[in-house]
Formats: sequence, C-alpha cells, structure tokens
Amino acid sequence: MRLTTRGLTAALVLMLAPALGAQEIKIAASSSSGTYQKMLGELIGVCSTDAFPITMAQNEGGAPGNLDALVNNRAQAAFLHSDVYFANAQADPTYKRYKTLLALWPEPIHVLALRTSKTGRKGFSLGKQEFTSLQDAKGFRVGAAGGGVFTSRILTGQGEGGFEVVPFNTGAEVIDALNKGDIALAIFVGAAPLPNLEKLDHTAYKLIPVGETIAARVKGVYREVNINYAGMTDGPLKTLAPLATLLTRQYQTEARIAAQRHLRQCFYQKLPQLQDEGSPNWQQVSASDRGVLDWLDLPK
Repeated sequence: MRLTTRGLTAALVLMLAPALGAQEIKIAASSSSGTYQKMLGELIGVCSTDAFPITMAQNEGGAPGNLDALVNNRAQAAFLHSDVYFANAQADPTYKRYKTLLALWPEPIHVLALRTSKTGRKGFSLGKQEFTSLQDAKGFRVGAAGGGVFTSRILTGQGEGGFEVVPFNTGAEVIDALNKGDIALAIFVGAAPLPNLEKLDHTAYKLIPVGETIAARVKGVYREVNINYAGMTDGPLKTLAPLATLLTRQYQTEARIAAQRHLRQCFYQKLPQLQDEGSPNWQQVSASDRGVLDWLDLPK
C-alpha cells in the first residue's frame, strides 16, 4: 500500500512520539454528579501512555464548563451530553466546527422528587402538590445544575413543560433546595446510576417520569430509555436521554491529529475490557454507534 506524504508524516509522528516529547490529551470532564470524572479515570487507566498521556482539564461548570474549556483551547476534548451542544449550536452556528471523537452512552434524565412534598398545591393555601411526573410541575420551580440546566430549558420550552428553571452551581445545592421546598423538583442528567442519587435516603426521595406529553414534543432531541433504582423506582422507569459524547475539533498539526487517532483507536480496542471490568455505562456503548452529532473524520 502506497502512503501519501501526509500519511507518512502521521506514521512518523506516532513512531517518534516518545523521542519528540509526549503529546498530552487534555480532556474536560466536570459534572455535577461525578460521572464524567469517574469514566475519564477508567479511560485514562487503559489508554494513557508515555507518548500520549491523557489528563483531566482543570475546569468546573459541568457539561457547559467542559464545552467552554474546549472552545477556549484549555482542553482538546470535552465530555458533554448532546443536548448541551444542540442548544449552543442553535444559538451560534460557529459551534458546528466541533465534532464527535467518541459516541458514548445514553445519559438519562432523572427527575427527582420528595416522597412528602413541601410545595404548596396550585390555587390552594393549604395542602401540598404531589408530583407523579414532570408534567405536574407546570407553574412550579424546577432546579438543575451544569448541563441539566440546558436540558431543563429544552423540556420546559420545546417540551412545553411550563415550569420555571432555577439554575444552581452544584448538584448538592439542587438537592438542598429540594429539601427546603425552594424548588418542587430537581433534574439531573447523567449515566445511571448517578453517584449523588444512589447515596440518598430512598425513603425520602423518589424518581418520576418525564411524561408522555413532554416526551412527544422533544422526541427529535432525545432517545427513550429506562432507569431502575431500587427503592426509588417501582421497577424500570421510562425517561429520555441525550447521548454522552466526547467532543473535539479538527486540528491542523500532525501531533494533535495523532493524539486524536490514538485515543479513538485505543478506546475501541479496549472497549471490551472496559465493558467487562469497568463501570456498567460502558456496556451501553456500541463501537458502531456514531452518535447524534457530526462525526470527526480523521485523515487515514
């Protein structure tokens, strides 16, 4: 097989990387639930090498903060759920330059409620509103943090949920506001099981569905999935999910392209090991899935 000049250069970069110096791959992985940090740690464990060390970018703000780190060149790739990208690309067409390096797992929308509501029923001075789905939140305040804020705005806007979205800095602040009755419901987005929801007292909280009416209005943005938390759901619970995506952009230098190629090739080579030994979310990843965003075509 005859190699082009570009192909020979890329091959030389791969072979000579240790001698020329390591090409770091910095990935933004902030999340209010801790999921991205955990998954990146497992990815680093199988794919970080002396030639291509994979490190975590120092940033905050969940999925929006990760995207900001990528946009401002503080990271070469960013974990986010696909609806965060959709929202930004609709507002600013220049975001279309960002593409999928890895299509990952569905990130279910978790709607968290108190079993004993602290929110007054609409139109009544006494009594509390009970919530059986997100559709019951019309006219109420719903809290979220990080990328969950974008998801919540899509559900109340395009989904016509009719609730007010209250943003918070962290997932812990969202749960605290729910406990105080400052918000009626809390929305978290991330691969199940979410670490910060698993540790909650199951006798005090429950997970509820998005609801068929809202789901029908946003079916072009999300996939239908089920979640199941012992004690917080009565068996599998139907909800919606954006897709976790490792987003990047097209680089011009051979060293950066070689780093992207290494990460993609290593990931698919090690995917069976991650599925057998790592977090259960890897089992939802398919090597043939190209996701819902534009795919990055790397030079051969």
